[in-house]
Amino acid sequence: MLTRKFLSPENVWQRVQKTDQCPDGELLYVPITLNIDESRTFIYLAGQTARLPDGSVESDDMRDQLRQTCENIGICLNYVGATFDDVVTSKTYVLDLQEYYGVSDERFKYFKNNRPASTLLQISGLGFPKCKIEITAEAIIETSRLTIDY
Repeated sequence: MLTRKFLSPENVWQRVQKTDQCPDGELLYVPITLNIDESRTFIYLAGQTARLPDGSVESDDMRDQLRQTCENIGICLNYVGATFDDVVTSKTYVLDLQEYYGVSDERFKYFKNNRPASTLLQISGLGFPKCKIEITAEAIIETSRLTIDY
């Protein structure tokens, strides 16, 4: 039997939309989706950027943004009991390929033992104008490692 969980850790930024029907705000997406079966759990992370939990981006520097983006990915992975070693695929979206190539070594401080299947794309813009990079990731772990109730 497959169980699906949608998770929103408090220590990562979350997009909330306020409406007349929901003046306190409604979560527009979740940062983490899990597909859980008896033996393994598939982890899907929404695109992470350099945004802090309050929504701000502290730096315009690509290296700083890559570092914070990876920190946010790590927060999401850790929340469910996974690590960067469990990531099997990622997609990186950047505004400037050459700027990214100049700092891409920062990524290997996080993906130390594992080089997941990866895609790199240069795009014209991201959801928040100050962001220069966004990374999505997918991981697989043994269900026994999960740190959340399901």
